[in-house]
Amino acid sequence: MRGRKTVVFAALAFGVSFFSACVATQQDVLDLEAQTDALKQQLGGLQQTLTSLQGNQADLSEQVKNLHDDLGVYTETIKENEGQMSDLSSKIDDMRVQIANQVLSIGKALTDQQIKSIEAQKAALEKDEKSRAHSPTEIFNSADIRLGLKNYELAAQGFSEYLQKYPSGAFADAALYKLARCYYGLKEWKKAGEHFALFMTRYPKSNLIPSTRLMYARSLIHLGGKKKEAEQYLESVENDFPKTPEAHAAALELKRLIHESLKPAKKIKKPQKQAQPQ
Repeated sequence: MRGRKTVVFAALAFGVSFFSACVATQQDVLDLEAQTDALKQQLGGLQQTLTSLQGNQADLSEQVKNLHDDLGVYTETIKENEGQMSDLSSKIDDMRVQIANQVLSIGKALTDQQIKSIEAQKAALEKDEKSRAHSPTEIFNSADIRLGLKNYELAAQGFSEYLQKYPSGAFADAALYKLARCYYGLKEWKKAGEHFALFMTRYPKSNLIPSTRLMYARSLIHLGGKKKEAEQYLESVENDFPKTPEAHAAALELKRLIHESLKPAKKIKKPQKQAQPQ
């Protein structure tokens, strides 16, 4: 009895083990199938990716081919452009030579014209200077400048030339007055007095009359023997032109003359006789 139970238990144990083994094997098969499906899906994705890459590679190959063709065309174009640039550079060099020659020619022509123009201008200036040197204004101005520099002799020559050539000129009155001043500066009192007197006769209404009367009186004083006439002219300057600088100068001259007239005459000492040796 006991032996049968043992056999039965052993059989049950074997059955459970076999059943468990079958169940485990079936689960493994299911897992394997699941993995296989996953692998198939991955393989399908890889196949699509490979197909896409093959298509992209075909497009890339086409693009590379097109680029290669474009580079070939571009290279040819560059070669053509280089040839054209070489021709253009050669033409430019020729044009530069031509322009340089033309510029030199024009420059020479301009230089010749400029030289002629300068010579013509120089001749015109010299002619103008000569004509101006003998013009009334130039003669008067030149003499007036010399008078200002107290070069009385050359100034007198200039004013005399003006009066001889242009006795009715625009500066005739001033020339006559200044000529008298030149003679006064040269201490030629007689000529100075004559020309001052002539001025008063010709131009009695001139603005230079006060100065002319004063200078005429001074000329008379230097001549000597005409003191009374000199005093009369000095007094006329004071009376007729009281507010002028000439009136003030005339008053000073009168005072000086009066002061000199009041001085006692100096006695001339007679030389003592030397005793004759015995």
